[in-house]
Amino acid sequence: MASEKRTRVEIFLPVRTDTAIYRVVTDWLSEELALARGGSTLTTPFTGLYASTNMGSGVGRDQIQILFCDFDLDADNPAHLGKLLSYLTDLRLILMEILHEEDVWIIHHSITRIL
Repeated sequence: MASEKRTRVEIFLPVRTDTAIYRVVTDWLSEELALARGGSTLTTPFTGLYASTNMGSGVGRDQIQILFCDFDLDADNPAHLGKLLSYLTDLRLILMEILHEEDVWIIHHSITRIL
């Protein structure tokens, strides 16, 4: 059975209806990853709970979507990992600035695709 190593990237995006920028950014990033990486998937919104330093001891609730995409690289390879982390760090900072979010979660993990 043939297989290949890839890296799955998951970007946790808040869903907001009070401003159009969230929809614009989500659409842009979904399409950008689909074109650059061969495809992307955006989940149906679900409720996320979080503790925020801005809320004291309260718990916030957000509608969240996960945008995920498989990158054709092996995160166990140090050269690939360095490039991936640089790209994801820049993307996270851009998203935080554009969306005015306290934080944006981006995670990655190795996967093996069966061919």
